[in-house]
Amino acid sequence: MDIPVLLEALPADGYRATSLTPTRVSAEAPSREEALQQLTRLLQEQFAHAEIVHVKVNLSADSHPWHPLAGTWKDHPDAAEFEQDLRDYRRQVDADPDRP
Repeated sequence: MDIPVLLEALPADGYRATSLTPTRVSAEAPSREEALQQLTRLLQEQFAHAEIVHVKVNLSADSHPWHPLAGTWKDHPDAAEFEQDLRDYRRQVDADPDRP
């Protein structure tokens, strides 16, 4: 597994390695290599008895209120006539100069 790591030089000499995802673990050491080795060990220990799974969360705000109606007129015998009536009405509205 590839894990992005933030590697920082510390002001008082040394380095800090911090994993960014899927969990935040940090290790500090005098050298860059040591910090990365310690971080790798910590991550291996943490994931030794774990697994990463994906969970889908459906949020009501994500769905459009008309989605349940989508496709309900598909193959309906009156669909073409209804669409033509809508186009005719739109032309009438657009042609009326007194309409706001």
